Amino acid sequence: MAQMYDVVVVGAGNGGLMAACRASQMGLKTLVIEKHNLPGGCATSFRRGRFEFEASLHELPDMGQGQARGDLGKLFDELKIEVEWLPIHDAYRLVVAGKDGIELDATVPHGRKKFIAYMESQCPGCTPAINRFFDVCSEIDKGLDYFGMSRGKPDPAVIRSKYSNFARIAGASVMEVWKAIEMPQRCIDILSAYWPYQGADLYTLDAVRYFKMLSGYVSTGAYMPKMRSHEISLAIEKRARELGCTFWYNREVTGITTDKGRISGVITDDGEVIRTGNVISNAFPNVVYSRLLDNPSLVPEYELKKANARTFGGRGFTVLMGLDKSPEELGIKDYAVFISTTADSATMYRNCFSRETIDNFAATCLNIVNPAASPRGTSHFAITCLFTDEAWGDVTPENYTTIKREFTSSLIQRYEETMGIRIRDCIEELVIATPVTYARYLGSPQGAIYGYFADRWDGMMARTFSDGMEQTIPGLRFVGSHGARLSGYLPTYTSGDVAAKQTMSDLTRRL
Repeated sequence: MAQMYDVVVVGAGNGGLMAACRASQMGLKTLVIEKHNLPGGCATSFRRGRFEFEASLHELPDMGQGQARGDLGKLFDELKIEVEWLPIHDAYRLVVAGKDGIELDATVPHGRKKFIAYMESQCPGCTPAINRFFDVCSEIDKGLDYFGMSRGKPDPAVIRSKYSNFARIAGASVMEVWKAIEMPQRCIDILSAYWPYQGADLYTLDAVRYFKMLSGYVSTGAYMPKMRSHEISLAIEKRARELGCTFWYNREVTGITTDKGRISGVITDDGEVIRTGNVISNAFPNVVYSRLLDNPSLVPEYELKKANARTFGGRGFTVLMGLDKSPEELGIKDYAVFISTTADSATMYRNCFSRETIDNFAATCLNIVNPAASPRGTSHFAITCLFTDEAWGDVTPENYTTIKREFTSSLIQRYEETMGIRIRDCIEELVIATPVTYARYLGSPQGAIYGYFADRWDGMMARTFSDGMEQTIPGLRFVGSHGARLSGYLPTYTSGDVAAKQTMSDLTRRL
């Protein structure tokens, strides 16, 4: 007889793990099926030689104490998920190197007072505009709080009377709001550095999404888990197990079954049949609809149109290096440096369409945050950039190795020339992850690590407002970077938490 569960979670990525933990905490009999031998998806680490490399995480907000404890930290506290966090000293360093040398070199600190003072030193007279930015962030928080309390069904009359500023902001891009609050251009240049974390230029990105991230980092700081992102994945899995969740590893869901128009179960690659009325999928809708669902005709027409209208988000390219010298010996002083030839996010995003034109990337040295991140006298160093599909579309199996090595060499050269720091001679271990790597490991279409591109018609606020109103097949929900809250660690954890609560609500209504 087939086993039966209240919920089956497909994939143990960030969203799937959090969904499983919350569902188990609410008393639902929950099963997680993961094709790999460990949890986490991108939130993991691996060893090469004497180095343990962080696979993806740069930083997380909300993990401080007291007033610095934000929504994500409170969620971890509520679920009793225990992780040791290390604070990151500065928000970031931005270096713009043009044809005539360094045009902009800014190191942005954490802490609201320090941030305002620093911005004033870089752009005299900007303090009123910076204060208006924080006022906007306050309006955003109030509006989102109301939206949360309304359970996705806000009263238009209440929004018009009490949250009219939020309503105006919710439909605006980052650049539109910068202009509306008269933010000076130099400040805009400095504050645009985080756009790669969200995978779209600031003329396209939701102001709500970007401002929430930016204000969170500069106000309450950023953090890294001491034992890398895999520590988070293991902590969530441990807590879920304590709450009764079951995990199956090295098994892949190959089918999702339906009966009478709703989800009825899943099938694994070894032929196991599991009965369930609820599936929470960490896999893309495209994958579920085209490869897993036994009756694709059940997918509403608008769901198919929406999936087909969307384009996949940024594809990752990461170079992980174990250097045989310490940061002090090499002259590396910053944890995170954004390097480009322009401060304009639209230009940088367009340049991601080609390997020949891409000229922006982030360089991180984990030892600056955690001196024990690698053996004594060595450095854990990484360079990361984003591609679109066009930039990698001409690569073939025959030229794959040559192209990835040549591109890696060019990135290292750019870093060395811009920063005046020689790292090439110190490389002991080198790992290159291309869009092909991400596609193979994650199973994401075209190696997309940012879900679907957050276009103006399909940004965070558009997805949030429609979430729950565009239910797909009854009993099926999606979590992860392709969900309503888009990509990033915080949004994907949140998506899992929300999906589990919505599933519980569905089950309660059916009783």
